[in-house]
Amino acid sequence: MRIQVKWILTVNRMGEIRDRVYRDRGSQLAKAMRLCRYNHPAYPSAAALLAVHSAIAYNDAVQIKLTGDHLRSQDHGQAIAAIKRACGTAKIEPRGIAHLGKLLSMKTDISYGDKEVDNQLAEALCVAADRFEAWAEGYVLARK
Repeated sequence: MRIQVKWILTVNRMGEIRDRVYRDRGSQLAKAMRLCRYNHPAYPSAAALLAVHSAIAYNDAVQIKLTGDHLRSQDHGQAIAAIKRACGTAKIEPRGIAHLGKLLSMKTDISYGDKEVDNQLAEALCVAADRFEAWAEGYVLARK
């Protein structure tokens, strides 16, 4: 019995550590996004890419917090479906997921597309990233 209790505590602690790694990564990317966006407005592509990747890291943290693991798939539709399922199971209002969807839908264009990322698009993606971060931190990651 004592070994089982230690094992369960170890597994729970590892989940907390993994969730914190992705949460910290998301936070760092979001801070870099804001620094780039507001202090260096000549780099809208960089701000947009940081916005997308901060949301991906926060999504991983949310997935780990709610399910104990995160998706490793490049299919962004699966990421949206998975977070919706996890939020439904945990009875969490999924309103922040729309912001993640917006960011993921732009990932390929921002990373590999031929079109220029202008300041207006960068601003819209930064706002979406800020809103997803606020939802993830306030509704999910702050939960006990």
